Amino acid sequence: MRLRIKFADFYPSLDPQDNFFTRLLRRRHEVEVRPDAEHLIFSRYGYDFLRHDGIRIFFTGENVRPNFDLCDYALGFDHLAFGDRHLRLPVYRIYEGAYRAALAAEPVTSEAARRKFCSYVVSNRRASRADSARVQMFQTLSAHRRVESGGKQFNNVGGPVADKLAFLRGCKFNIAFENASTPGYLTEKMIEAKAAGTVPIYWGDPLVAAELNPRAFVNCHDFPDLDAAARRVIELDGDDAAYLAMLAEPIFPGGVEPAELREERLLDFFEHIFAQPVEQAYRRVRSGRWGRRAEKEYRRVARFDLKYQTERLKRWLGGR
Repeated sequence: MRLRIKFADFYPSLDPQDNFFTRLLRRRHEVEVRPDAEHLIFSRYGYDFLRHDGIRIFFTGENVRPNFDLCDYALGFDHLAFGDRHLRLPVYRIYEGAYRAALAAEPVTSEAARRKFCSYVVSNRRASRADSARVQMFQTLSAHRRVESGGKQFNNVGGPVADKLAFLRGCKFNIAFENASTPGYLTEKMIEAKAAGTVPIYWGDPLVAAELNPRAFVNCHDFPDLDAAARRVIELDGDDAAYLAMLAEPIFPGGVEPAELREERLLDFFEHIFAQPVEQAYRRVRSGRWGRRAEKEYRRVARFDLKYQTERLKRWLGGR
């Protein structure tokens, strides 16, 4: 099947011709990225999707939920069943390199227990206020041993690191905290830590133990408070056998990739959308008072979003 798609409202670094979605779809189909495509894959970083009248497929890697008044289909972190309109695609799944490396973890040797203590890579200072959970863990563990900080926050290694995974490999543990605790919201942080061969210290998704192997990481949600979780990390730091046993555990229970995350399931979701005639593939209400209400609200917000309007102007001037 020949597919014609386009992208909108993603982060600036997205390459429309070569990204997770184009690489995935090319496993089965010929894919053309065209400005006149009927099918749009869009994210949350703008309002350009409002100018697309065809099929809209929403993807979020952030802690936001899809608005099904604005999209026909959605891929997000929620454990949500909504007919054929939603597929759970946690953001860590699109980090293909780290995801595959975490699945194929290297054998553990005793040398791993002789590395530096713990790493911390955080650059989003606004999402890491002084009273945040991950700052608390950083400070508590730093009172035990030095925590290597390779991001902009609390940097103590001479500047932000260029290769995050290489930096993580140098330490026994990694503080892999989300910026919020929301059921299902599980980002790349855990997967990158396991891909680097370190033990994640995790806080965020309270349902994480139902998805990932609970023996493979320190889950702060298993403890009454962060101080108790930190004490468990300190115990593991002093017990090589227990630490190495945790490090050797696979990221998924039994070391088996979950069926819902396999390429075939993701491709089946898209194929169902593209195989339908366009008029049959619509799911959002596109007419009447209620059908247009949400779009009118978003168009009003877009007019007053200075950052969005500035970026639009830059793109327009650059294209002249």
